[in-house]
Amino acid sequence: MPEISTALSAPQSRPGLEGKTVLVVDDDPIIRDYVELRCRQIGLRVETAADGLRAILKVSRERPDLLILDLNLPDVDGFRVVERLGDPKFQPVPVIILTGSSDNDSKRRCEDLHVYYVHKNQETWANLEPLIYELLRKPAEVVVQPKPEAAAPRVLIVDDDPQRLTALAHGLHKYNVDTIQCSGVTEGFLQTLRTRPDAVIADYNIGNGSSQYLLSRIKSSPSTERIPVIIYSSKPLEKGQEYAAQRDIRGRGQAAAFLPSGVTPASLADELRKHITFPS
Repeated sequence: MPEISTALSAPQSRPGLEGKTVLVVDDDPIIRDYVELRCRQIGLRVETAADGLRAILKVSRERPDLLILDLNLPDVDGFRVVERLGDPKFQPVPVIILTGSSDNDSKRRCEDLHVYYVHKNQETWANLEPLIYELLRKPAEVVVQPKPEAAAPRVLIVDDDPQRLTALAHGLHKYNVDTIQCSGVTEGFLQTLRTRPDAVIADYNIGNGSSQYLLSRIKSSPSTERIPVIIYSSKPLEKGQEYAAQRDIRGRGQAAAFLPSGVTPASLADELRKHITFPS
């Protein structure tokens, strides 16, 4: 299992979480206790369980506001728990899958079940905390800090090709753009929550997820819905494919723009200028 950092900083309560309850389910007592303590530090009530059956019972009895769930439980796996909670007799509860599994199948399954994926590693709490706050606080409580006018725009790039990712990032630096690089859609959404970039650009042909999924997550979250998202295709599309992509990305997906072919740092910079402010 990947190492998870259990170092603790000073407690810092987050406004808007008072009275909210989270159920933490993990058979590893070290991780379970760590997540419980961290959640209490930000003002949450916490219930815990060590296996899937107890988790289902506690969801039924305690009616938590959020479920943080490990995949590899001793009785049933986390996905079976999520499927069971889909029964109409259970009150809907948002679910964060907290797991050491980093395979693409697990990530896609999370997307299919409409649950959130967080990988157990050194950045676990840094990724988990903003997602918890995003899921539990009220939309009216979102506070966006103004950025200094002279600051360079910050753009998140999501692409699973390391060479193209690096080339686009380096190319955009020439246009006075600060970039954050990310290789997958689930990580891309978490980085959007953590860093609140001025814009997100993503490859339409992401191998370990889909740009539509990333787009829907960003646009369905009150704290990120106004961030412009530009989708580009790293591969040439046939006319039928391009029409379908335009329909999905621009229509239902609400992307700011779709660039079907020939993407370069220059073309991305030109498109970004239409949606965000560059320092003069």
